Amino acid sequence: MNEAEAKGPGSAGLHGPGSAGLGGPGSAGLRPLKPPDATLRAPGSFPVYPGLADYLLSVTKHPDPSGVIPHVMATCSAYSYAGPMPHADPQTVRMIMERMGLQRNRCKAFEQRVDALFVASTAYLIQSEDRRVAILCYRGTQPEDVISTLADADVAPERLSIDLDGTEHYVHAGFYRNMRVTRYLVIEALDRAVKGQSILPEDGDDAGEKLQKLYITGHSLGGAMAALMAVVLVKEPAYAHIADKLEAVYTFGQPLIGDAGFARACEQAVDNRGVHVLRDRLLRYVYSRDAVPHLPPRPVGRYAPFGREFRYEKAMSPVNVAFSRLSDAVDELASLPGDILETMSELLQGPQPSSAGPAYGSIGRDALRVGCFLPKQALRFMGAAARWATSVPSQLPEGWHERTGAARSGSMQNLSGFTLVAPLAFFAVRLNLTRTLPFKYSFDDHMPTHYISRLAPSGVLSEFGDVR
Repeated sequence: MNEAEAKGPGSAGLHGPGSAGLGGPGSAGLRPLKPPDATLRAPGSFPVYPGLADYLLSVTKHPDPSGVIPHVMATCSAYSYAGPMPHADPQTVRMIMERMGLQRNRCKAFEQRVDALFVASTAYLIQSEDRRVAILCYRGTQPEDVISTLADADVAPERLSIDLDGTEHYVHAGFYRNMRVTRYLVIEALDRAVKGQSILPEDGDDAGEKLQKLYITGHSLGGAMAALMAVVLVKEPAYAHIADKLEAVYTFGQPLIGDAGFARACEQAVDNRGVHVLRDRLLRYVYSRDAVPHLPPRPVGRYAPFGREFRYEKAMSPVNVAFSRLSDAVDELASLPGDILETMSELLQGPQPSSAGPAYGSIGRDALRVGCFLPKQALRFMGAAARWATSVPSQLPEGWHERTGAARSGSMQNLSGFTLVAPLAFFAVRLNLTRTLPFKYSFDDHMPTHYISRLAPSGVLSEFGDVR
């Protein structure tokens, strides 16, 4: 098990060596060859958000109405992918968070890899200079890493080891295993922060300002691990002193992690403060047609979302509206065989109604029940087709909109969305002719750069120092 640490950002590029001091060079050191005073006065200078630590302490409403916190968390989540696979790169994460406004922060990385168990887990903990704020960020699936991809595919349900509501619940095994493997190291560092100590043990046990607010974030697989860590903090009694500091959880392109029963239990759970953190302060951002928030697909299991969801809606031309409706209709048609087989299986295995009578025998009873079911499925599909042909779809203004209830991103209905539609959309966006076509699912929309660019408030600097 490896714990990588960084005390300062490097000035030699994203992968340059970190400086050796406790605080690092500050904002001036992030703009080499610039006059020191120009760094303080120029409109295009770092930090992006001066006084970010104080701002993170002051916010009490989530999502942050100003858009600062979603932008900061999306940027942190994106740069958690930094470093040569499979190693962590705390120097880069620390430098980016310095640029965003957490000046002279401390950054510690926790990583564990066990290929045979499909474990490729990396977490970063960033502590503000005054120690009052911390951000726990989980890295998502590395594009070139087969093991982290296999962790995503390890969908066999695994029993949750904590008590949510007195009932056993099962969650995605790959996500849960990757969160747990670094959990104790993360908890140990958070415990130090709560006591007012540096998260870096070599700084000693000197007591400073105690942790007041903790944010958790992550993109993709990292978002799933972030959500699971929040569940553990809220419901594990031994971690109550840390959970009391949990302010909010921001995830981006997060896949589903448990079934409807688990989701309900999470939304009903309260922490020691009486706060519904997992219902009201777990914020799930979905960019447009991002396919990953709809995974795992329904044939794998009946997964369900929890928390609050915000989806970015794109403005569409009449041609794109027609294409979108056609795409939805094709998806409905592709789902029909699976719906029929799934429901037939449930009917055949379920309790047999006494009204069928013993005269039919078991085969006759099953045939009667299936025969009653098939017309209902046909009528359901014809009704959906009629609604598609006659309805005029309403378009929301371009931007982020909250989705509630059944409108939230649930499991895609069939495997074709994962195996055909989303990959096709990924390649279609590379061609000028098909770039704007709104496929129902898209892997391109899962890219972390979309979340950063669409969550950045108008007129603020980018992490590169350019005004958007």
